[in-house]
Amino acid sequence: MKSNYSQNLIKEFSESIIRYISSEIPPYVGLVVFQTDSEGGIIQWFGPWEKYFSESPARGKKIEDYAPFLFGMIPPLINPMVISHLCVKETTYAEVHIFLDEQGKIWIFLLDQTREVEIIHPIFQLYNEDKLRSIQDRKESSDKGTLSALYLLDYISFEKIGEHYNLLGSKPKWFEELGLKLHYDGKKILLWETFPYIEVFQFEALELWNSNQDGKLISGIWEENKSPFEKIYLQALALRHVDRNYLLIKPLDTQSDLNQEFIQKARDQRLTLDQLASTEKKLKQLLSFKDQFVSIISHDLRSPIGAVIGLANLLLTDEKTNNQLNTTQFELLSDIKNEMLRLLDYNDKLFQWSNLELGNYKISRKNVRPLDLANFVKKMQVAKMKEKQISFNIHIQPDFNLFADETLLGQALNNLVGNSVKFTPEGGNISIRFEINDNQKNIIVSDTGLGMEEDTCAKLFLGFMRKTTMGTFGEKGTGLGLGIVKKILDVHNYSIHVQSQPGIGSTFTIGITE
Repeated sequence: MKSNYSQNLIKEFSESIIRYISSEIPPYVGLVVFQTDSEGGIIQWFGPWEKYFSESPARGKKIEDYAPFLFGMIPPLINPMVISHLCVKETTYAEVHIFLDEQGKIWIFLLDQTREVEIIHPIFQLYNEDKLRSIQDRKESSDKGTLSALYLLDYISFEKIGEHYNLLGSKPKWFEELGLKLHYDGKKILLWETFPYIEVFQFEALELWNSNQDGKLISGIWEENKSPFEKIYLQALALRHVDRNYLLIKPLDTQSDLNQEFIQKARDQRLTLDQLASTEKKLKQLLSFKDQFVSIISHDLRSPIGAVIGLANLLLTDEKTNNQLNTTQFELLSDIKNEMLRLLDYNDKLFQWSNLELGNYKISRKNVRPLDLANFVKKMQVAKMKEKQISFNIHIQPDFNLFADETLLGQALNNLVGNSVKFTPEGGNISIRFEINDNQKNIIVSDTGLGMEEDTCAKLFLGFMRKTTMGTFGEKGTGLGLGIVKKILDVHNYSIHVQSQPGIGSTFTIGITE
């Protein structure tokens, strides 16, 4: 596209669009921008369209003709609408932002989300971490300096920092003779890519590395091929010294260190590694199937949810229908529409949920009124609380404000209060409080329910619980509720802890970090 065309498009940017681009659009390459009318007809566009489409877009045509994955999303029901990791063209994945500005114009942003581009962020982060760590390294150079020289004794030495390794000193001669190379993710050394056995051994060494005492742990033996007719046998040594962790690897002397038993052990370990590789392959397939399942479910739910929203909106805006509805019926219809919109937003986040463990999940923070969250929870639980004659109290301290993902945090609080309703007997009490103590903001959910033993509290947030406890009215659970709460709070960088006594009740405290 000609440069004057892109300049004309930029001139169309309203103030809200400029703010949105600067605050919400990540610095990925491959940005394509579309401006469409309310029906999705292309007005103008800019960027490398060939990344995402098979043919050049044309003015006046529907964006859906080039991007079927946008079908039914224009105009957006939620503004802005963000969907991540959409497979748009063979192996190309994109993050899609759909934004309706104050002038009624619809803007669509497509951003390339290939793994090669996404590693830019951790590289920048590691660069900053290394600059900070260099100050400490200069103070402790005596410890590191000694280990750096171990290559002279045939060791290859690494310092373990967090989840990755740093090379100390040079690589010994045998490492080069084996034709080995170190694999990197940014500046992180993926040592198990070079020595698969280390992936198993490092889990055995974690107890030592996480302790407060100096010590060492020697690994088993594994073999590497030096040539088609010659093998070399290696052994690792995990060390903890002066609050720092190290991993050393050295070849064994075949004349003095090895015997037939060791050789057989190495062969057994090679067999185990092959079995692990096979299991890993199957696990990756299962994870892929899981991601596809989540995507399909999320996509298929969109259509019926959209249909309910459209029908509710039609009834709410039809004058003849409105004249036949009393106030209660009109409010119920409005609630249906609002909850369907919330469900649609939650459905979009479910679409991205499988990426949470990979660090790719992105929450949409905004200023949230505590009263809106409390009223949402009350509305969701009012029928159950009325059935059990449970009173629900709300206390909000002045100046308590939140900057969070309203849909996800609302779901977390709804799960917590729903759990309290389940285990609170008839005539009990549940409260939700938004408090500030010594500049620490907390959201506190308390109940006068059955309470729990200490060992039960320790297992509450571990994820899916296959065996669940029946509620006071025989209610059944999915085993997912509190696990989802923990996931939601983790992505917000919030904490949660529980205090409970059998026969007295439970108190869940969410610590807000800003």
